[in-house]
Amino acid sequence: MTKLISVLNGTGLQGGSVVRELIKDGFKVKTFTRNLNSNVSKELRGLGVEVIEYDFEEKSKEEIAQVLQGSYGVYLVTLTPYTKNEVEYGVKVADASLLAGTVKHIVFSTLPNTMEITGGKVRLPDFENKYEIEKHIRQISKKSNDQFVSSFVSAPMYHQNFQTYYPPAKTQGDSDSYSITLPGKPDLKLDYGDINDIGKLVSEQFKNPAKYSGIIVPLSSDELTGDQVAEIFSKVTGKKVVYNYIPTTEYRKSNDLEAGTIADMFDYYNEFSYFPSSFDKTIAKNITKLTNLEEFLRTINFKLE
Repeated sequence: MTKLISVLNGTGLQGGSVVRELIKDGFKVKTFTRNLNSNVSKELRGLGVEVIEYDFEEKSKEEIAQVLQGSYGVYLVTLTPYTKNEVEYGVKVADASLLAGTVKHIVFSTLPNTMEITGGKVRLPDFENKYEIEKHIRQISKKSNDQFVSSFVSAPMYHQNFQTYYPPAKTQGDSDSYSITLPGKPDLKLDYGDINDIGKLVSEQFKNPAKYSGIIVPLSSDELTGDQVAEIFSKVTGKKVVYNYIPTTEYRKSNDLEAGTIADMFDYYNEFSYFPSSFDKTIAKNITKLTNLEEFLRTINFKLE
C-alpha cells in the first residue's frame, strides 16, 4: 500500500520542496493551507496532492490528530515570524501525530541549539524554538519504544535569499558594479544551500526510517565567505560584484524591517558560524547531488541589469 505523508506548510519553500519530491518518489501526499486559491495550492493539486484548508494553530491536539489519521508520516516545519507561539505549536503537532495512531515517522526541520553552543550567551528565537521542539519530539519518540520514529533535517542560508532578502544592489556612483552588503565578517564562512534540495533529504528519511532514526541531516552545498559569494555572482552575471561588510551595529540602523533579526543572527554567525561541528554535513551529500550557488544562479538564469 502506498504510504501517505502529511506535510505541514506544504505551500512554502521548504514544504513545497518536500511535497514535490515525495510525489516524485511515489508517496501519497496531503498538505494544508489557509488559502486554497493560491497559485501554489493549485499547482500542488495538479500534481495529485490532496490540499486541505486547515489552520493548525487554531485547532486542539485532538482535532489535529483526527486530520492526521491515516498518515504514515508527518513532515513538520515551523515558521518563527508567522507563528504566535512556535514551541507550543510544534509540540502540539508532534503530540497529535503520536495520538493519531497511524503515524509511524515524523521528520522535523530543526536548527542548532544556540544557547548550548554559546554557553548561554546568545538566544536566537528562530533557532532555539526549533531546538525545543526537536527535544520534545526526541522524548516522545524514545518513550514509544521505536514505534514512533523521529528524524531531522536542518536548513542553511538559502541560495534563494539572494533573490529576496539581500540581492546584489547597484553601487552608488558606479552604474556598472554591484555590492552584496551583509554584517558577516570577511573571513566568515557560512553554510549555503538550495532549499529545493531539502525534499530529497526528507524523502530519503521516509524511505529508510531505521537508518535515519534520531539523526539530523543538515543541508550544506557550499561553505563560502562573502568575497567568494560575490565572485560567484560576478562569474555568472559577467558584472562586477563585490562583498561589502558592515558591522552588525551599523546594519541594525538600516531601513530593512528584518535588520535587527538579521544582525542578531550575524552576531552569532561571526563567532560560532552556522552549523556546529556535531552536524555531519557529509550525510546529505551521500544522499544526493546538492546544488551549489553557481549552479543555482545558472538554473534560474540570474541576471543583473
